[in-house]
Amino acid sequence: MTSKVILIGVSGFGAWHLTNIRRLRDAGQAQLIACVDPVIKAKVTAGEEGIAPDDAPLFDSLSDAIAAVGVPDIVVASVPIHLHAPIASAALRAGADVLLEKPPFSRMEDFEDLVRLEQETGRAVQIAFQSLGSLALQAFASDALGIGEIRAVRAMGTWLRRKPYWSRSPWVGRKSIGDIDVVDGVATNALAHAVITAMSIAGVKLAQDVARVEVESYRASPVDVDDTTSIRVTPVKGPVVTANLTLCASVQTFPTVEVVGERGVASFSYVGDDVEVKVDGESRSQHFGRVDLLENLIAHRKSGAALLSPLRSTGAFMRVLETIRTGPQPVHIERRWIDVRDEGDEAHPVVQDVEKWIRAAADADGLFSEVGAPWAFTGKDAQIARADLDGRVVFDVVDGAGTNPTSSPRPYIHPVRTLSGVEVTATRPADHDWHLGLGFAVPDVDGISFWGGGTFILNRGYVMLDNHGTMTTEKIDQSQPAGLDHTLAWRNPDGRQVIRELRALRWTPFTSPAAGAHGAVTGWALSFRTTLTAVGGPVSLGSPGTNGRVNAGYGGFFWRLPRCSDVVIMSASADGEDNVHGSVSPWIAWSARFEARPGVNGDATLVLVPEDTVSAADPWVVRQSSYPGIGSAVAWEKRVAIPAGESISRGFKIAVLDGRLDRAEAQEVAAALAA
Repeated sequence: MTSKVILIGVSGFGAWHLTNIRRLRDAGQAQLIACVDPVIKAKVTAGEEGIAPDDAPLFDSLSDAIAAVGVPDIVVASVPIHLHAPIASAALRAGADVLLEKPPFSRMEDFEDLVRLEQETGRAVQIAFQSLGSLALQAFASDALGIGEIRAVRAMGTWLRRKPYWSRSPWVGRKSIGDIDVVDGVATNALAHAVITAMSIAGVKLAQDVARVEVESYRASPVDVDDTTSIRVTPVKGPVVTANLTLCASVQTFPTVEVVGERGVASFSYVGDDVEVKVDGESRSQHFGRVDLLENLIAHRKSGAALLSPLRSTGAFMRVLETIRTGPQPVHIERRWIDVRDEGDEAHPVVQDVEKWIRAAADADGLFSEVGAPWAFTGKDAQIARADLDGRVVFDVVDGAGTNPTSSPRPYIHPVRTLSGVEVTATRPADHDWHLGLGFAVPDVDGISFWGGGTFILNRGYVMLDNHGTMTTEKIDQSQPAGLDHTLAWRNPDGRQVIRELRALRWTPFTSPAAGAHGAVTGWALSFRTTLTAVGGPVSLGSPGTNGRVNAGYGGFFWRLPRCSDVVIMSASADGEDNVHGSVSPWIAWSARFEARPGVNGDATLVLVPEDTVSAADPWVVRQSSYPGIGSAVAWEKRVAIPAGESISRGFKIAVLDGRLDRAEAQEVAAALAA
């Protein structure tokens, strides 16, 4: 009796599954009764030919397919990771078993929910970690290779990914999309086989098998997720497992899992199921066969054969994924450690000597920072102050210790939240590692960058120089119930202080009888006042604009925003980025759906007004097309001098509001702020 199969996702890796199902059909084991792919279906409907399977009907959804052809025995799902949970749940509830592409899910909660649903329905879920079908795993388990008791298991992966890899789909390289977790990183997707294969060999399979997960995540590519990662899993019982992986190698090689035993070492190249064994100074090679996981699932249905990659046995892997999902953003590897090879679509970043450091970390059963990789950075931000209104936290101040030296470390405000919890700041985004929440920073103080990144030089563009300053906290006074005074020292690379900044922050509830259709507008208001004093002699403040870059005089008060959609940008007399950027106006507003990460997304509006005539004379900085950010330029086209011992001051009031505002409402809010 053949198993009836519905395939969801026929393009991409789904094409491999389609070929495999046809192989099993020809062997009399499977019958393809339907395919589901809304993208291909839409193209077929539009008249494209030759792209749909010709041996099974094509549908938009699983429910449509089941309504037409009935409940299958097995659903094979090859879809983006954020669709795994709803599709697998629907298949189980319909009464089908499931072969689900790896990785299982993008968050632990979905995994746990499906484990419960699997038990409730009595169906079976197999995760398509194809390497777990290798017969080499049985050889390791029985010590057929003769290496003795396993002492350590080390996954190593050196792949490279060119520019088109990161743009092939909207979810690629993303940690989340809107309210949906994705977590598409090197360890959680691209080289996930390396991680789970190593853990399986070590006997670390169930979630409860894991005692501790340590992760160092890095990125050389301009993406949200890690492309170079170091992981150490300490189990409750058994050998330590490490995984040192990159998508930024100089040359792509097959990933391996090195198994260290008491008598010898075996290196498992799981792509080809080949093992190199060295015992007592003698080496040998051995090739193993592999059991297809769909075939194994069919056998499980027919005769009760044990699943080789059952859902529950991916729980330990999900512990790793969840650590990455809930952990900090990957650290940007500084540009000085990255070479860009080739050009155009062939371009790809190479982390210098990454292969050497992967080998060193594996040998030490350690992490990149522990073996001295020069680009490894493990600094962590620490909260140094917190602001709340009626028990609701509206922002934190952090020390900036998690900032790379070339991003000009400095304290900053993040996250800033609306009263309902919408997050309206971002820090160290993929496009600019040196964009740090809300603060005040200057790209050029007598040639020293307190902004971070490259320095603009006329006729040369942005050049990475050894000119990055730092800001550190001298004192924080939070004796006021709704205010704090933050004193910061601006220091040159040699440690000499050049500026003392007094940053006075005050926050209050805010209500404005808005003139628009939405009624009264409520939220909270922040007063941000900074005073810069030249304490080490006279200083001169500049920007890319003062150095010759047209329309780019950014620097000063700056608010980096998270991803936003449906953005409306307004000023007192203009609309849109092009018209508001570089203008002088008594107010500006940014109204949008803020999409920082799942759980803190929502509609919000920021309305900014200058607090004094000097601040009001500075042009506004507004960015949307290249990145989302707003601010005010302290040195737009002309340098600003601060004589020795003297000061300059800038101040702004910002209304942080839940919901969307139209122009009339924004005008009303601005008037209330300025009153």
